[in-house]
Amino acid sequence: MWPSIKRVQFAGVTELLDGARHWRVWHLLGIQELRHRYARSRLGQLWLVVSAAIMVGAISLAWSALSNQPMAELAPYIGAGFVIWTYFSQVISDCTMIFITHGNFYRNQKMAFSVSIYALIYKNTIVFAHSLIIVVALILFFGVPVNWYDFQIIPALLLTWITMLWAGYVIAMICVRYRDLIQLINSWLLVLFITSPVLWKPDLLPAHNRFIVDYNPIAQFMELLRNPLLGEQVAASTWLTAAAIAFGGALLACLLIGRYRDRVIFWT
Repeated sequence: MWPSIKRVQFAGVTELLDGARHWRVWHLLGIQELRHRYARSRLGQLWLVVSAAIMVGAISLAWSALSNQPMAELAPYIGAGFVIWTYFSQVISDCTMIFITHGNFYRNQKMAFSVSIYALIYKNTIVFAHSLIIVVALILFFGVPVNWYDFQIIPALLLTWITMLWAGYVIAMICVRYRDLIQLINSWLLVLFITSPVLWKPDLLPAHNRFIVDYNPIAQFMELLRNPLLGEQVAASTWLTAAAIAFGGALLACLLIGRYRDRVIFWT
């Protein structure tokens, strides 16, 4: 039993590493999708920054008026939260369709399916980097402190990418097998948006409702990325939770990937 589990897990690890080695392929796929999306557009990807900036400005003004909180405190928090949430939700949404969309690539040649996951993470990370212009503008305009805590963003991103890789592969694999889950996951994104601290602060929750944040992995990764951007320290419990999700989840996901990766081509 144990040698069999080890072989399956090794196959899953190999699948993910093979995809990383084909970095030229997923680089070209990611860039191609961005170019195709904004073909013949004069502003191109700047439309994402403009639309996100308008959304952040409108939400911050409305939320500041409703909650009677100062814009200087609320706008950077909401801006960083909205940009990070858009990053997370777009990766999840793309994963539901990625094996279906890229199915033709794998019917003509043998290549690791994880290439598609790397490509969509790469594409959305580029978009996320562009959207960070909004966060930087808010930091400068409202005088958010810049300190050594900002360097926490590097290990925070590494943990986020590891989690996106294995979770994205599992989501893509399940959705290509059971197509009804695509609609279910996209519907639940709205629920996650409401129950995650994107527009509201966890401090506002009463003690008996803290489980909404404590047991919400999206909330943990929101804090992991947002606190460094706002010059705040990330709690040790958040680091431990994110690391457990990233590495513990990867070990379990590799078992699933190694067991079913050869069947994906028949499901596309």
